[in-house]
Amino acid sequence: MCVQGIQSPTGGQQLPVQSAAPAGRLSDPGLDIYDYSSRYNRALTPQDEQRFQEWATTNNRQNDAYDYDIRGFWKDNGQFSSNGHGSDLYKKPNHPTFSDQSIYHGADGAEGGTWGDGTFTPSDHNLQMFSPGGLKRYFDQREPGYRLVLPDKPKTQE
Repeated sequence: MCVQGIQSPTGGQQLPVQSAAPAGRLSDPGLDIYDYSSRYNRALTPQDEQRFQEWATTNNRQNDAYDYDIRGFWKDNGQFSSNGHGSDLYKKPNHPTFSDQSIYHGADGAEGGTWGDGTFTPSDHNLQMFSPGGLKRYFDQREPGYRLVLPDKPKTQE
């Protein structure tokens, strides 16, 4: 595991982040994505890790590291919205709605999609991670108030 730096959400300093080689491809009901539980996580001191584990257990957030930097969210005192979602700021590149608002946008070449007025337009990266059908199912189930804007034709590989 190596430690990288990312720009602080408030600007200025570089924050340490844990990264590792990608895990194997997993099959999720209707979604085929990578498990990034051990990647793109804010590095914590042993004392902070212990406090984080207590918080994660109390708040049932142990599995969020799969596609969300829940440690960074916790360390920065993030707040969940009324629907239980955290902000896009901590979404990892394997999250279905990974966007240009994430601190990981551009990391390792992963460009996120774009939120518009009630819409989400996936990037090429989103469409490499998820099929259009998988994204449609995700939006139907998890983002019913938003319209998914897919390209007219999928890009062919050159």
